[in-house]
Amino acid sequence: MKDVYQRLAEFLDTFPQRYPLHTESGIELRVLKHIFSPEDAEMVMKLTPMPETAAEVACRIGADPEKTEQMLFEMSHRGQIFRIGKAGSYKYMATAFLVGIIEFQMNRMTPEFAKDMAEFGPILFDATWMKGKTRDLRTIPISESVDSDAQVMPYESAEAAIKSSKYIGVSDCMCRRQKALLNEPCSKPMEVCFHFGSGTHYFVENGMGRYVEQEEALAILKKGEEAGLVCQLSSSQNAVALCMCCDCCCGPLIAYKKCAKPSEMVNSSFFARVSETDCIGCELCEERCPMDAISMDDVAHVNLDRCIGCGVCAVTCPTEAIKVFRKDKDKEFVPEKDLFTATMAIHQQRRET
Repeated sequence: MKDVYQRLAEFLDTFPQRYPLHTESGIELRVLKHIFSPEDAEMVMKLTPMPETAAEVACRIGADPEKTEQMLFEMSHRGQIFRIGKAGSYKYMATAFLVGIIEFQMNRMTPEFAKDMAEFGPILFDATWMKGKTRDLRTIPISESVDSDAQVMPYESAEAAIKSSKYIGVSDCMCRRQKALLNEPCSKPMEVCFHFGSGTHYFVENGMGRYVEQEEALAILKKGEEAGLVCQLSSSQNAVALCMCCDCCCGPLIAYKKCAKPSEMVNSSFFARVSETDCIGCELCEERCPMDAISMDDVAHVNLDRCIGCGVCAVTCPTEAIKVFRKDKDKEFVPEKDLFTATMAIHQQRRET
């Protein structure tokens, strides 16, 4: 019979987001051992991606309802599974590793775990995130960076996502937390990752974040933008998360930056353009660009193969010489309307590659 962690890895690979299998080093199994005991691993594989009460799970697997409730709640608190609802009527479900389980390990990450994740990260992103055309996060421009004539849809605005959400939560960046444990602290703001809607409760109740009102959320967003962080919304129009990423710690940007043409890998409808008559050659945009897309002679030049349309370059330009513009219609990225449809698109695309 296969080892429980090998079976768990294969189970996680059935999710739309997938999971790497059969690496030479076995790092994919070592990472799982940081998160799951053998007993927890067995229970996860008895769950489905559809929410069920503990009583429903217990009935289905032939287990004691009270013990099942206790085990599932504790596992959900450890970030091994997802939990929705309120106390007394919780429902539980299995979830993907990325995005999902690994982000939920924020408070359980140790230096040893972080070291293994540093080894596993590039393998994980190459085998999952970079497959297909639809990413789990899409890059949107900083609002102030967009040219006044360029249309920005509501689902392409971080401010709109914040203002339209009934519940808003903010938490530390998991990627920068991990780097700090490796004695590689990042100078960028830490508490800048947002959660929207009912899923916010999971992060707050599990001690991974806190509720914020719109005004504070917008102030945190502004702080992250000024620091040069890239805004990345979840893959559907009704966004459930907003990450603010740096190119030194965050997996998506690190993966994109390694590519010869990041613009072809990222989900973005925007690009930067320089007005040579207004550029004073101060080099600030070149320093801020997370994709090394800007070069200088007397003025700045944008390599469109590398530009991801984030607008980090534009918000601090002293003469407003660089702005973000909308791509031609045939090159725009239009996200699916809801998370389920987006996830199914990811599933189909990653199975085909």
